[in-house]
Amino acid sequence: MLQIPSLSTEYVHAPIDGPANMTGFTVEMAILPEGQDPAGGDWKSAQWDGTDAIVMVGPSATIPLTKGVTYEVWVRITATPEIPVLRPGFVHAS
Repeated sequence: MLQIPSLSTEYVHAPIDGPANMTGFTVEMAILPEGQDPAGGDWKSAQWDGTDAIVMVGPSATIPLTKGVTYEVWVRITATPEIPVLRPGFVHAS
């Protein structure tokens, strides 16, 4: 489990296995308290860093983290006609 200080603004990396051309697809991420499923407004634009989906978290980002909370990382890839939703891991805000 990734540990990030709640005061830090940084990228969360989510390694994704898939075809070589997947980085041409639109990617979004949601980072929510453990046990919550993402809804419409929870999805944030993400980007590719190699085969990692990445999104910025922290006080200066659109996804702030609360100290002591464990978050579930969600990734949604739009690869028409498929739109897979993946859960590659967890982040704990310390």
